[in-house]
Amino acid sequence: MTKRSHVACFIPWDHRLTAEEMDSQRQQSVAYEYLCRLEEAKRWMEAVLGEPLPPTTELEESLRHGVHLARLALRLRPDGARRVYDPDLARYAARGLQFRHTDNINLWTQTMRDMGLPQTFIPTTTDVYEKKNMPKVIYCIHALSLFAFKLGRAPQMLDLLGKAVFTEAEIDAMSAELRKYGLSLPTFGKIGGILASEMPVDKAALHAAVIVINEAVDRQVPAETLAGLQNLHAHLRDVSAENAHLYQERLWDAKRAKVEAAQNRSLSETFEADVYDELLTQAEIQGHVAAANRSAALGQLHSAVSATDGGRLLAALCSPALGLQGVSPDAAAGYLDGLRRATNGHPLSAEEVQTVVSRVNQLSSQRHRGRLTVGS
Repeated sequence: MTKRSHVACFIPWDHRLTAEEMDSQRQQSVAYEYLCRLEEAKRWMEAVLGEPLPPTTELEESLRHGVHLARLALRLRPDGARRVYDPDLARYAARGLQFRHTDNINLWTQTMRDMGLPQTFIPTTTDVYEKKNMPKVIYCIHALSLFAFKLGRAPQMLDLLGKAVFTEAEIDAMSAELRKYGLSLPTFGKIGGILASEMPVDKAALHAAVIVINEAVDRQVPAETLAGLQNLHAHLRDVSAENAHLYQERLWDAKRAKVEAAQNRSLSETFEADVYDELLTQAEIQGHVAAANRSAALGQLHSAVSATDGGRLLAALCSPALGLQGVSPDAAAGYLDGLRRATNGHPLSAEEVQTVVSRVNQLSSQRHRGRLTVGS
């Protein structure tokens, strides 16, 4: 099958499109854009969940039982006490969708509310379960990705418009699907601006502060960028002078990528120009600040492990940037030994460090219980 990364086709220069041809071309352009948004959502969810999901063209259907969404919710907010219904999909495989699967969808939507995602992005249960409005569901996943990135809980979502490749048949099938449900696509490119407008702050001052940061990033002067990040009107958290160069590097790369993505989107017939098309939003900036802080903390941790310095290691493990749970000063020696074994010559992610910390804590607890049993 022929594949393509866009829906433009060769048309002789002297051929005047009929109204029907123009409408068909517009529908294919919309279908291609939506497939790109599905692919972006799929890859982001896979990165958070750490496992593959069904193919892009099957993603909507695979979200209806809510298992992937519920597990995503528990990854982003692991302190939640609720459980996933039918986690291995055995019931779904045997009998298809069950009403109890809506428990998973409700877990996902409630978790997003608890995290603070604005209600305007959150779909209804029937939007998912009955496939009433899947574009809004995918729109919500995009908004959640940016919101979670801002909180430092997930990676940034890729922009694949103009880069993802689909077959003619896939584009035609999606075009027919969108026509069948009579749904229009949400404006995915406006999510950052909507998140900013939902913040209970002086929006004009916030916007001005964000522009100053973007301009400083363009000038590539870390001290100026740091000053912009420290502006109270920017409402950014955990900005550290020690990481000024890291902030500059990450924001510079992100800004260039966003400009390139905006240029790709401008070729689409559905493109609507916006001030934040090429500007990093407050949420994006906060996400990159958190990611830079996490990178610096991991660097300090790996340095402490290499130097077998338990004191420095404990300080790194307690860094808010890593967000590790259950770190105990009494287990510092165990953490050092466990991390030295786990690194094996390569750096660990925060999630891998958490796994080591949890395993050491578990072993320490088992040994403690064993001593109590012997001594009783």
